Amino acid sequence: MAAAILCAAALTFTAACALIFTRIAGEQAGFMTPWAFVLLVIPFGVFLAQTVFRGAFARRINYSMARLKVQQASLRVLFTRWLPLTLYTAALILMTVALARPVRIDRTVLPPSEGIDIILLMDVSASMQKQDFYPSRFVAAQQTAARFISKRVSDRIGVVAFAKAAMLQAPLTLDHDALQEYISSLYLGIVDPNYTAIGDALGVAANHLKDSKAKSKVIILLTDGDSNAGAIEPLMAAKAAAAYGIRVYTVGTASAPGSNPYSNQADEINEGLMMEIAELTGGKYYRANNESELTKIYDTINELEKTEFSPSSTVSRTDYFQPVLLLALLCAALGLALEKLILIKVP
Repeated sequence: MAAAILCAAALTFTAACALIFTRIAGEQAGFMTPWAFVLLVIPFGVFLAQTVFRGAFARRINYSMARLKVQQASLRVLFTRWLPLTLYTAALILMTVALARPVRIDRTVLPPSEGIDIILLMDVSASMQKQDFYPSRFVAAQQTAARFISKRVSDRIGVVAFAKAAMLQAPLTLDHDALQEYISSLYLGIVDPNYTAIGDALGVAANHLKDSKAKSKVIILLTDGDSNAGAIEPLMAAKAAAAYGIRVYTVGTASAPGSNPYSNQADEINEGLMMEIAELTGGKYYRANNESELTKIYDTINELEKTEFSPSSTVSRTDYFQPVLLLALLCAALGLALEKLILIKVP
């Protein structure tokens, strides 16, 4: 009875270990040949044959005075009887697990061979600190750009910050986590914030995109004012972008003049210029009067510039049967050493 209980417990333990292995690792682990677990009946059958059913087919001689024999079982006797057999059974169980081939599965999602390259032009001039957007125009632009990036998992995106000058803050990259850090690290005054060089910003972005092999190249220009600095005229930069096949979406980020204390006619967006830049390059102009409208504009651009691709992945497997098989051999060797050298039975 004890042997049968031990056998059932071992079977349960083995199944539980396999279940825990797959549950903890999730989709990252499994067995290549799970049908091999059917062979677990062999070690448990051997164990039962050597314990429960061993005496069923043995010849016995009954002695009339056998009941007077005192049964004594020392620890050494128990070890001699059970330990080698248990180690042999464990070795067979581990060999069965090794035959099932436990593996670690690593899946790598491959980016599409052709996507969209996008440059975000972020206005960091002083006027972007105004609070007609919550909590400010600049922070609302940062948050909206971050949400836009999170939706473009298959596209390369870069960032250019501009005010009196234009600076490439992040080159085109698929590392969107790093890109999010670049966006969050931007601040007003990173360049001279007293002017707005829209033409220079377009020139920097177009120069970075001109050699791109992407199927579509896009610039999203966000500003709250008019171009009043820089060496390149905005329309000349727009024509150059159009020549390179770059589409420019322009976004005006300011509430209507006089609608609140933070907007006035003197700082009004040059909508005519924004529209002309967009038309020259095949893009569109959008006007946002608050942060919710800005979010909707980015969502609209996200839908217009949709990347269609079939996701692909590579799968690599790492085998773990070797350590399991080594452990099985150690159990078998230890059992043999104990039976033949230490726990010797004397007839």
